[in-house]
Amino acid sequence: DAAAKLLAKEGAKIKTITLPSLTEFAGVNRAILMSEAAAIHGKWLRERPGDYANITLRRLLPGLFMRAEDYVQAQRRRRELVAAVEAAFAEVDLLLTASSMDAACKIDDPEAVELTYPRQARTPFNVTGHPAMTMMCGISKVEGLPLSLQLVGPSFGEAAIYRAAAAYERAAPWKDLRPAL
Repeated sequence: DAAAKLLAKEGAKIKTITLPSLTEFAGVNRAILMSEAAAIHGKWLRERPGDYANITLRRLLPGLFMRAEDYVQAQRRRRELVAAVEAAFAEVDLLLTASSMDAACKIDDPEAVELTYPRQARTPFNVTGHPAMTMMCGISKVEGLPLSLQLVGPSFGEAAIYRAAAAYERAAPWKDLRPAL
């Protein structure tokens, strides 16, 4: 809410819109990503699994068991999700969302990375292919780590995203803050 208020002060008109659930986007993303990753890595996963980090193996191996039917259904649903996001851009120029439902975690904490991975709000736009930019919007009080938002644009809307991001960063009171690591 603070980011929306700050952007409103910079001249943005704020409007609430509704998109399909993050869970729905995540399911489609998982089916497509796992299938395509297995197609790319399948030979090496079978012949040289030791060359992969454990976290990578845990993400790639299930893709070897994805059914073609699941992949095709996910691609069909993906087209519907793209249409839903496109419909939102009939009402607004940009979308402002959280980047994740959690504060950042330390990259060397694999358990935290695994816990936060499914709660990333960047997933919908990975599914739809819309351009998006993630940027810091504060520091969490509990963890002392960055919080982030994302700006999403229509296809080929990168210039509008850059302009809004620049305005936001100029006005943001936390732009010079750094986490205490």
